Amino acid sequence: GIGAVAGALTATFTTPFDVIKTRMMLQGTNKVYAGVFDCTRKMIAEEGMGALFKGVGPRVTWISIGGAVFFGALEKAKSLLEGLGPKEEE
Repeated sequence: GIGAVAGALTATFTTPFDVIKTRMMLQGTNKVYAGVFDCTRKMIAEEGMGALFKGVGPRVTWISIGGAVFFGALEKAKSLLEGLGPKEEE
């Protein structure tokens, strides 16, 4: 449903940020990168633009499933809670 689509789009567009964050975290004390922009520049220069989307497939799948479950559960909870409310008189 809509939750899966929203999750897939979110995962696709945010994957480059996640990849850069992971590279920055994993560099440890070696300090391979001077910062976020240096990391991005070096990744693209050495590995191409595709490096920014490494792991996008599994990430999109995982987040899409999560989005579908979340929105499905939200809609189910909403319908259950609406049934508990006061009855409207006609």
